[in-house]
Amino acid sequence: MLMLPINPRDLQRQLKQLKRLGLKMDTIAGASRVIIELEDKDIVLDSPQIMVLEMAGQKVFYIVPSGIREEPRQRIAEVSLEKPIVTVEVSEEDARFIAEYTGVSIEEAKQALKESGGDIAKAIEIIQQRKG
Repeated sequence: MLMLPINPRDLQRQLKQLKRLGLKMDTIAGASRVIIELEDKDIVLDSPQIMVLEMAGQKVFYIVPSGIREEPRQRIAEVSLEKPIVTVEVSEEDARFIAEYTGVSIEEAKQALKESGGDIAKAIEIIQQRKG
């Protein structure tokens, strides 16, 4: 328990006065840690007691941790959102089958096969969608 060097009655009177001025106080229970992310490291505050003070729409967090530690910052690798370039080998036999089945040229059938990644059923679907 935290002992303050103040008379409890004085503290209660001061808290009531602050409430009349519009100060709201609350606590956040159950926090296991608070992390402050810096550019090169993280500061981790373990098992903190957290009090929130709110006045005039602004919140102030008062944090008392049981332990403090620093951890090196983990860099996140850049992820490319571009589609990878994939080369699809199109067999002449598949292209002929699709061309005969859909009534398009062999070149159109080959293009649909490339777009579908070599999937015959999907290539037929692509051609049928283009036809309307």
